[in-house]
Amino acid sequence: MQFPLFVTLLSWLLALVGITQAVPASIVERTDSISVLSKEQVNSFSTYTLFASASYCPPLLIQNWICGPACAKLPGFKPVASGGDGGIVQYWFVGYSPSWSSVVVVYQGTDPFKLFPLLTDLTFLPLSPSQSTFPGLPSAAKVHAGFLNAFSLSQSDVFAAVKTASSKYGTKKITVIGHSMGAAIGTLAAASFKLRLGSDYTFKVVGFAQPRVGNQNWINWYNTNIPDITRINNKDDPVAVLPSLSMGYVGNLGEIHIRDDNAWINCPGNDNLSAGCTEADVGNLLTSNLIQHLGPFNGILMGLCGLS
Repeated sequence: MQFPLFVTLLSWLLALVGITQAVPASIVERTDSISVLSKEQVNSFSTYTLFASASYCPPLLIQNWICGPACAKLPGFKPVASGGDGGIVQYWFVGYSPSWSSVVVVYQGTDPFKLFPLLTDLTFLPLSPSQSTFPGLPSAAKVHAGFLNAFSLSQSDVFAAVKTASSKYGTKKITVIGHSMGAAIGTLAAASFKLRLGSDYTFKVVGFAQPRVGNQNWINWYNTNIPDITRINNKDDPVAVLPSLSMGYVGNLGEIHIRDDNAWINCPGNDNLSAGCTEADVGNLLTSNLIQHLGPFNGILMGLCGLS
């Protein structure tokens, strides 16, 4: 994987120091319910992590479920459709998990050094999604324009595959998984599909190294309509604290932060400012570590097909 020079990244960070430090007064530090996950709880996320890792494999390998260690560790999964080109359009796949009795939707992430400029570009202000793909979403709910565009490039194919899988396997449970930009796209997809499929369908969302996606009104809708969401952030990865709170973005519920000592910490609320949670641990972007965006997540790395 080829990355830009460190000097380029440093210049981005220096330009951002001022805008990333301001924290809205509405974000309240919470310490009452912070807890360390047990080994069993940490291991319970391994299946989700393997699916996220598999998202970096091209559609042909996914359709035949021969994507290396991740596929081998997920026997019984039934691919239904896959697509994307891994460049302009993120890889994605849809299938059925017999062990979960659920349709599974997975989106590929992206090179963190390509994602970082997108997250910090002040021209990408929150926009109201189209009612054609988010019918009934309040107009005050706004999301990142770049992520919305990435979602729109594949949404019709993914939605069709979800309906096919749901009908074929007789389930209305949908599990959406992603890493990096894929986690952001997955968050949007769950909302869009929920609004289009109706209340009979239940959604579970698990994202790794997920950036913030929308504003407070978006989060208010999400907290009410898709409360079963988890976002797992690794150590000093700066992507998880971007776009910044000062730009009007708010994080989803369900934060789990992996500390430097590899303990997994449950951080309640939307943007928990307590020590041991992401916002406090990442701190100044100049001391962050963008490579940790790729993991490992309980021993599983992201970013290349066959890593897990």
